Amino acid sequence: MISSSAIPWGYLEPINPIYPRQILTKPSYIIGRHPCDCDITLDSIEFRQHEYFIHLSSKHCIIQCTNNGQTVIFHDTSRNGCYIDGELVHQTKISLEKHEHVISLAVKENQVYRFIRLSGVFNAVQLDEHYLKANLLGSGSFANVYKAISSVTQVRRAIKIINKDQCEKQIGSGFSKYLYREVAIHGSVDHPCILRRFEVFHERSNLFVEMEYAGGGSLFDRIHKTSLMTEEECKFIFYQIACALAYLHRLKIVHRDIKPANVLLMTNERETIAKLSDFGVAKHVYTSSRYLNTTIAGTQQFMAPEVLLQTGHSTNADVWSFGMTLLNAYVGDTVFRLRGIRALNSISYSKRELKEILVKTLETNSFARPDMTQLLRYPWFRDQTCFERVQKLIYEQTGQYLR
Repeated sequence: MISSSAIPWGYLEPINPIYPRQILTKPSYIIGRHPCDCDITLDSIEFRQHEYFIHLSSKHCIIQCTNNGQTVIFHDTSRNGCYIDGELVHQTKISLEKHEHVISLAVKENQVYRFIRLSGVFNAVQLDEHYLKANLLGSGSFANVYKAISSVTQVRRAIKIINKDQCEKQIGSGFSKYLYREVAIHGSVDHPCILRRFEVFHERSNLFVEMEYAGGGSLFDRIHKTSLMTEEECKFIFYQIACALAYLHRLKIVHRDIKPANVLLMTNERETIAKLSDFGVAKHVYTSSRYLNTTIAGTQQFMAPEVLLQTGHSTNADVWSFGMTLLNAYVGDTVFRLRGIRALNSISYSKRELKEILVKTLETNSFARPDMTQLLRYPWFRDQTCFERVQKLIYEQTGQYLR
């Protein structure tokens, strides 16, 4: 295990590959050309051939950590200055407040490092050997999710840390059945629009789940940043989620917690790959697609009526939650103020194909509600131009085709 004196507080990830990567564990680091006075030396045959080398100072800058890792200070000591996220810093100190910053040396265009603030270690040998623990991405009642960065390949991952003791307190002594069901179901699926689960690491108090990292945050974040999404934006994202759900339902898996926070976006681009995540309450339906489960599961605002009333539910409960999530994305939080149906009635008649999808998914009679495969045959989803853009993006980024 890593000693307390060597616990990393930051990571300098090279943007330009000629610069050395550095895990920061000491209180301060001097960066510059001087081979004796600097902790990170920027001088070699390769450096001397670089166009910006002559602009670097012997001691160009200092990066230091104080207050037990709570404060990170960047100090420019050079002739030509530095740029932090494009802003000039010259002969002065600034505090690095964000989780990540881009550092340029001497010239704004000379982007050298991405400084990444770290959060200690995972205290799991298999993880700490390969990954650096970065910022907290999200937290729940008994789990936290952190961003992790490979110090070798620079690949990003999301590490879910499930506290077994907290899990037992909330679920009871049979918690392990639910915990391992989540991990097993998530690990059994393979679809370009479902967040990938990689390795699982068991420790005495915690379960660590290594997953794909989604750099664009959640659909919940996007809804609240943009207030309202356009119909085209909704179609691009929800076509992918509809395909992911149809795939799960063919495998007789009901997700049971479809909501904006569980739809993750791979980038911040307007058109991006969307991935379904969080299989915490997912379950197999063994007998038929109409098998009735009477357990309440999911998030109340997005629960189908049959789940709330405990009259029995199956895969079609996901269809209702899909519809509520789509309605939330299109009209914003008005959907909750207007109690769903009134929000649906507020949608313009000119959007009749979208409205048809919403009316069908929010059918209170679960047996009259179409399944996801049927839903994909409705006109709103049969937009060939949108379909081709989605397929092209997914193939370029994953090498897979949407199915």
